[in-house]
Amino acid sequence: MRQYPKRVENYTNAFLVTSGVILFMAFFTLAATKGFAWVLLSAALIDIGIRFTAARNAARSG
Repeated sequence: MRQYPKRVENYTNAFLVTSGVILFMAFFTLAATKGFAWVLLSAALIDIGIRFTAARNAARSG
């Protein structure tokens, strides 16, 4: 008789919260060291990159 492993825990929410905290700390560190303008520029560039990638993936899928 085979015994299959049990389902694993879902750690998605914990990962997302931890990632958000790490991003917040990274942007806070940038703001403290380089100034607030660099934080805004970095956030805007990341947002543009994410939107571009999503649009490209949507265009590929149909």
